Amino acid sequence: MLNFKKINLLPLAITMPAMIVGVLAMINNQVPPSIYGQNILIAIVGGIISFFVLFRDQKSTKKKTNIIVITCILILFLLTFLDKGLDGVHRWIAIGPLRFNIALVLVPLILIKLSSLIKSKPIWVTFGFALFFALLLLFQPDASQLTAFTISISILFLTIKKNKNIQILLLIVFILLMILSWSHLDQLAPVSYVEDILSLVKEMGIGWLIIGLISLFILPMPFFLSPPTNAKPLSFSLGTYFLICILSSFFGNFPVPIMGYGTSPFIGYLIAITWYVYHKK
Repeated sequence: MLNFKKINLLPLAITMPAMIVGVLAMINNQVPPSIYGQNILIAIVGGIISFFVLFRDQKSTKKKTNIIVITCILILFLLTFLDKGLDGVHRWIAIGPLRFNIALVLVPLILIKLSSLIKSKPIWVTFGFALFFALLLLFQPDASQLTAFTISISILFLTIKKNKNIQILLLIVFILLMILSWSHLDQLAPVSYVEDILSLVKEMGIGWLIIGLISLFILPMPFFLSPPTNAKPLSFSLGTYFLICILSSFFGNFPVPIMGYGTSPFIGYLIAITWYVYHKK
């Protein structure tokens, strides 16, 4: 039986190893404190917020707001196309001096809400939202997030016993979208402390690289190794999403979550791991 107080610390504890390795690599390469300091701040503040959120009463009931939340997320995705972007890439929303990669922040929440929607609405509603989000990721463009999202949501769709023909059709569409996205990758140059952070870690020594890789692959493991009894498909889906985010950084210029610079991956991961702990208790 997991101790209530100890498991509430999991969101803070599980992000620390990868974050610390990334920060040390940045310091070793004279990256300004204003850069790596943001990772330290979001890890600590986000972990503390998660800790207190987990004290909510699990028996409390709230009005179903899945459609409203999904619609709001959809609007935020559309707002990325109003941003001037970088070389035709539109993945961010700017709030003052901060820029958030909206997919990295919200795709985990999308998966959680679509999982609930599958249980409460006609299946075509969930299919429609999923396809629309996939198309937005294609046009941003973001092959990593498109791949992670479509494979992860497909895991949830495979749990549906009806509408098999529609599921097969949607899976074919998803595969075609993934192929299209990887054949038309953006031309943004990688940033050493974002997409190439593992190269900076390797410069500290092979031992640090091994520690760094272990710290990264620890992140999705709880979702696979000890899923909540009442939500195994969604747990596997979230674990798959983060695993693909990590793996895709080896095949393209995509952010290395938690270890590389950026607050967006922290927010998205903390949303998911907080959901996990809440349903494990």
